[in-house]
Amino acid sequence: MLSVSKKFAYITDVHLDEEFPKSKGVDARKNWEKVLEDISKRGITQIVIGGDIGARDSLSWFFKSLEPYDWFISLGNHDSFSSIFPYWKEQQVVAVDTSFYSIETDFFKYIFLDSSKEIVDQEQLDWFQKESIISKKIVLFVHHPILPVSTLTDKKFFLEGREKIRSILHQIPNDVFIFSGHYHMQDNRLDKNINQYITPAVSYQVEKDPDEVKINNDSFGYRIIELEKDQLFAEVILF
Repeated sequence: MLSVSKKFAYITDVHLDEEFPKSKGVDARKNWEKVLEDISKRGITQIVIGGDIGARDSLSWFFKSLEPYDWFISLGNHDSFSSIFPYWKEQQVVAVDTSFYSIETDFFKYIFLDSSKEIVDQEQLDWFQKESIISKKIVLFVHHPILPVSTLTDKKFFLEGREKIRSILHQIPNDVFIFSGHYHMQDNRLDKNINQYITPAVSYQVEKDPDEVKINNDSFGYRIIELEKDQLFAEVILF
């Protein structure tokens, strides 16, 4: 049965073999291998991929590295459904040309949105609104953050239509936990019932600056998410 375990890793923005990280001195493959080594040492067997895996010709190597793990994914703007689909697990539910699906457990409902086109279209919004009608706590995985962050990155690269998602989430009578990447930084913020966690990139980081996009390749990391009954705990691991 498709499920998410009580402890799993959330990784995002690996950007394998892309020219921009290379130009900044980033060895994304080496970073990814270090992250996987740490995940393995901790005995974690499930991984949620937050999107932006990397160049198309790196995908075979990437998914081969995930063979020992169960994995789930929310597509990012550097991903395409057509390139990821050949590696998709048969049991994961996908639409014709996009990927959004949900998993329900005793205390939580996990919802995976597809923001690869940098917008959540009406079909996905309608589906999301129906999926959100539930008394359980919701864990939302979406590559782009929903709550705004006071940075130039947010001003330039935000998800179109995110206010509609925010409005739907505010109507839910229970806690919502959003896990995203995209901005290459760590950020946690609360808005009414919404708890948003932006996770550092596996590749390079972007400093929180309202006026400039400043690249920092001194660190990389991922996040561990742990559940205990109806409680959720999140921890960032940095290298």
